[in-house]
Amino acid sequence: MAIANNRIYLKQLFETKKKHDTGQAIDVLPFLTKRTGAVKNQFNNILGEFTRSLSNLTLDEKAFKKHDEFYTSEEENEISEQIANNVEFKEEDEKYDFIRFLDQYLFKGEKINPIHPFLFNYIKVDKAHKNEFGKYAHFMKDVLIEKEDNSKVSTIFKNKETDDILTELILSKMDGLKENKVSNGAVQYEQLLKPISNLYQEDIMYLSKHKEYFLSTFALLTHFYVFMYANQLVVKFEQFSEANYDLIQPLYFALDWESISKRRKAADDLEGFRYVKGKSSNLFPHIHTLSHLSHLVSEKEIKGEKGEVISLKTYSEITKYISQKGAEYEELFLSELNKWIQEYADIWKIKNTTKATTVEEGLRELFTCLKQGTSAGVADKYGKNIEDLGFNQFIKNRGSLGHILNVKHEFVLLLTAVSVKDERIPLNELFVEFEKRGVALDRYSKKEVISMLDSQNLIDKKSDSGDAQYVKPIL
Repeated sequence: MAIANNRIYLKQLFETKKKHDTGQAIDVLPFLTKRTGAVKNQFNNILGEFTRSLSNLTLDEKAFKKHDEFYTSEEENEISEQIANNVEFKEEDEKYDFIRFLDQYLFKGEKINPIHPFLFNYIKVDKAHKNEFGKYAHFMKDVLIEKEDNSKVSTIFKNKETDDILTELILSKMDGLKENKVSNGAVQYEQLLKPISNLYQEDIMYLSKHKEYFLSTFALLTHFYVFMYANQLVVKFEQFSEANYDLIQPLYFALDWESISKRRKAADDLEGFRYVKGKSSNLFPHIHTLSHLSHLVSEKEIKGEKGEVISLKTYSEITKYISQKGAEYEELFLSELNKWIQEYADIWKIKNTTKATTVEEGLRELFTCLKQGTSAGVADKYGKNIEDLGFNQFIKNRGSLGHILNVKHEFVLLLTAVSVKDERIPLNELFVEFEKRGVALDRYSKKEVISMLDSQNLIDKKSDSGDAQYVKPIL
């Protein structure tokens, strides 16, 4: 059977490479073990790579090369000049004025101001971050967008339709995108949490019907779901075979403007970011444990050939698969797993391994060995990418309480908009919708949210007593 040969493949892989490797298993997260911190306050810079990846497009650098016939000044943006070069002017001064206007209209400093969804495609990535942000973009495409829905979502960013004459002129003269000759459709990251992709697609398609609000919130919504995905993986992996990947487990957030104490849910060791932060260093060994297990249960014999990949399975999927294969296979799997645990321990000089008598024991024992075999520094840096991802937006330092999950005023309104959509809903249902997206609030924070929404006339009271309160649509 394949299981024994795949164990031999793993052994040869480690003896050859002398370092941790996920082999042929599809990756899980775009995090780097060296932790550059580049994503801090720069998440929006990934969006161009993300939208272009959805549409299989790339920026045509040649289209932006400054040529003498339309080059005006080093102070002007090359995109403004490229647009102006495609417009006829009677006088050179008119062209210069138009470029200056576009610089102010289309840009905030050196960054493009997306006045239309199509312009997200023109967000550039610094060369220094191209590799890392490219990984994030591909990750976002793989885990946030179902393959069959890709064209539906990409249409948002490919469509140039507008009822604004100036925007229509600008879009019609922009030709800095080209289609990739070879489609990069291969999946690089395993989608482990379908509720995240389902909700993200539902929310982004709804927001796309409201252009102005979409332009101002697309980045924030996407940032949230990427951050929540990483947090959920930490929680689910720690639950081993008991994890339910069909449900998002809510984590407690605090409101940006409220003061909190250690007794608040958001500061709890088990239900907020303190738990995620404490377990984040386990991410690296968990992912490698799952990659090893996925090799063992793969039904094909793995040879390590170029282009050969296998799906990465969760602990829950692995135990379910083994159970369905019957008692004989379970006995064989446990035998091979124990052999691999001992072989791994010998390679990395780990002592005192325990022979597992059940599948669940075996999964946990392999993880324990991998945690010992992994450099603590590497695991710590890898896990702290989550802090960089949420920095200053969804994580706030609360002094002695440490880092706490955080929601700002703007995000409360965004979360309310996508939760309520076009029909008013009961107030208590609003918080159910929040929790479906992973955001739990304790009773103090809920009161603050109600007060905020009420001050903006978004609470509809059926009676003066306050009974049967509803939240009205924002958009």
